[in-house]
Formats: sequence, structure tokens, C-alpha cells
Amino acid sequence: MTLKMYDYFNYAPKSIAHIADQARRAEKLGFDSVWVMDHIFIQRSSGRVLAHDPMLCLMYVAAATERITVGTLVLSHAFRHMGQLAREASALADSSRGRFILGLGTGWHRPEFDALGLPFDHRVGRLEEALEPLQRLLRGEHVSVQGEWVGLSDASVAVTAPPPPLWIAAEGPRMLALAARANGWNHAYWGAEDTTRFVQALGGLREAITASGRKPADVETSASIACVLNGWREIPGGFREPEVAVGSAAQLAGVVRSYAAAGADHVILSLSPDPYAEVDPTALEKATEILELV
Repeated sequence: MTLKMYDYFNYAPKSIAHIADQARRAEKLGFDSVWVMDHIFIQRSSGRVLAHDPMLCLMYVAAATERITVGTLVLSHAFRHMGQLAREASALADSSRGRFILGLGTGWHRPEFDALGLPFDHRVGRLEEALEPLQRLLRGEHVSVQGEWVGLSDASVAVTAPPPPLWIAAEGPRMLALAARANGWNHAYWGAEDTTRFVQALGGLREAITASGRKPADVETSASIACVLNGWREIPGGFREPEVAVGSAAQLAGVVRSYAAAGADHVILSLSPDPYAEVDPTALEKATEILELV
């Protein structure tokens, strides 16, 4: 499930202590994993979404929990120099005792890039060039590379734990080819009852895996589901994903099972129409009904 990083009704950011408390509750209730987003801000017509840094949030979450997997869904590669990203991810792999998953993507919200003076061009190409050097840094290797966008000379970072699994968020062919080289894949779309789009993307991933000489079992798969148990109080101008599954615990459990049957190893629930927004402070406890049925 996603951890709620801001309020649905006024976009106020949640404190890191509040985010960690959600994770503690999710672990106690039996959820397998918790996930945070990476947006410095999201500009919407009704206001600006703000949230704390995901890696710092997860460091706190890892210290506050014992069992649950913690992950980024997903980090924007453009926001961090590769060396700093490797350093932070390596530290989280250690502090979480192997529970951290590094989810990575290109970023998509242009206003963030413009506000920070970051290039918005060649986002896929930049990640393509960075993936292998990042994987090598996380394994503790010394890395030298001179590419079009990546330049490293005998770079290395502290590594005191096995490298975290690296997942790529993808839907298009080039990104699916990157995911085929990683440990896992997240379908870069918030779905609902209809699994068609997920199944199509999964087919592309499997083709890319085969073309790379690997086996489908080498890459874990995940689907993200925008869902709300029994609906929510909508507000004028309030954001919602294009597809949101709304229904009883039994109905939402059926949605989870349909994605598992379609090939998802992991199904990540939003419990909100706006995946990282808190629409109901008691949504976690209510969602245990779903867990009992899947």
C-alpha cells in the first residue's frame, strides 16, 4: 500500500512522524509493503502538492518497523546525481536490513523540472545510460564511464549490505527494455478493475526479457491499483486518477485477485483516489477486510 504524504482535501504535507506511524500500523495489520512517491511538488489547478523527501522518509520508516518491505514508487532519476542516489540507496539497504526496494523512473511532471532548472529532454536516454553504472555502484564496484550524460571516474560508494532490488516503472517499449535488465518492474499506470492495460504492458516486458536473454522469473512484476473502499467524499476540483476501483471489501479483493491472475507478483493499493493523499485516516484499518479475502 502507499503511504499518504499529503492531505486529500487541502494538499498539506504530512509530517515524517505521521508517515512512519502509517507504516507501523500497516505492518501490524499485515500488509506486505509500503511505498512513497518522489515529487518535490505537483502543480494542480486547485493547488500545489508538497511532500517530504522519500529517501529520508523511508529511513525513518525503516527505523520504526521490523518486517514490512519499504520502497519508492518511484524515484525520479533526474532529481539526484547518480553517486548520491547510490549512496542513499546503499545506506537504506543497510538500515532496513534488506527490506528496501529502489523503484526508479524518469520523472514526468515538467513544472518540477522547470522550477529546479533540470533538463526535461532525453529523460529515457539519460536513465538508459545511468542504469548499469548505478547497478555497479550498488554492488560496491569502482566505476568509470564517460557517456553523453553520465561521467564517472573511479567512483564508488560505501556498501555494507547486499544491493537493494532495483525496479523500473515502465509502460513504453524503451522503458520496458530497461525493466527487463532490472530486478523488478512496476506498471507505470494506476489501474482499476480492467486489467487490459496491465496485461498488454506485461506482454511487452516478457518480450523484452526474452530478447535480453533472461527468464521472466528473473524480474518481479507489480501492478498499482487506485481503489477506495466504499467510496469517498469528493470535493470540487479534487484530484482523482482516471480509473478508480470503488466497492466493498469483497469487490476490491476480487480486483486484487484479477491482477494476480493476470501476472502481477505484487499488487500495490492506494486506498485513495489520489494515490499518496490521505482521504480517510482510518482507511488502513478498514482495508484489513480486503486482506482477509485475498
